[in-house]
Amino acid sequence: MHDNDCRSSFDVSVLGLGSMGTIMVHALLKQGKRVAIWNRSPGKADALVAAGAHLCESPQAALAASPVAILVLLDDAAAQQVLAADGVTAALAGRTIVNFTTNSEEQSAAQQALVNRAGGRYVKGMIIAYPRNVGRAESYCLYTGEQDAFEQHQPLLQALAGQTLFLPWGEALAFAAMLHAHMFTAMVTFYESVGASRHFGMSLPKTARLLVDASRFFVADALEDAARRFETEDFTGDQATIDVHAYAFEEIAYAMKAVGASSPVFDAACQVIQRAQAMGFGEQDISAASRVFGPAS
Repeated sequence: MHDNDCRSSFDVSVLGLGSMGTIMVHALLKQGKRVAIWNRSPGKADALVAAGAHLCESPQAALAASPVAILVLLDDAAAQQVLAADGVTAALAGRTIVNFTTNSEEQSAAQQALVNRAGGRYVKGMIIAYPRNVGRAESYCLYTGEQDAFEQHQPLLQALAGQTLFLPWGEALAFAAMLHAHMFTAMVTFYESVGASRHFGMSLPKTARLLVDASRFFVADALEDAARRFETEDFTGDQATIDVHAYAFEEIAYAMKAVGASSPVFDAACQVIQRAQAMGFGEQDISAASRVFGPAS
């Protein structure tokens, strides 16, 4: 489907057809949504048009085509350029913009003000998934901005990620930073351990698969137990104390260094446990190590 002005009625518009935008369109089409699309390079839309999407000639046409428009552009400068284009202000009236483009709190606040002045509403979206997992029921999406707009369009947005979470601006940005710090550190630790396998004479593929299989339950259980302890403020060392972990960490570090493996991430974990001991938490549960990172009293 393709026309010059996109004046038909659609469920949602998607502006930006990079890896993430393209898979979002596919996920929406799979859910039976009528999708209008726009991209600076129209050639990227060919496969999506063949799949049933409707190509618009301009960003203002795409915005006018649907009650909600999803922005998945390269960066904030690209988003600003689109929102400042001729004719866009009029097209924003009565529309909800869901912006997945990466930007700062200040940049997003400026965009919300622009959209609000034009009579539209603004939601900031952050998808906690790689493009391959867009549309999965297990995937998470974090939203902030105008809550009423989010709630109105939540059923549609669940086509992108089955798990949706709305938080106020400050909480959303703080949580996003903490979540990504947690996830990416865990990933780098995995890469570090897999890379070290060569020093032990094991293959990377075999080690990776063994680590995934053996740690899946252990790690999930440890995190769940820690969350329970934070909720109850119970740090009794009834499972394995920080002192017990400190001894084990020393043995692991020795084994890594004995074969010449580099383990800077694990070395940092050892330093955390040592600091927790120095702070007097040695007889408490390993989750008490979180206190190392709290504000100074």
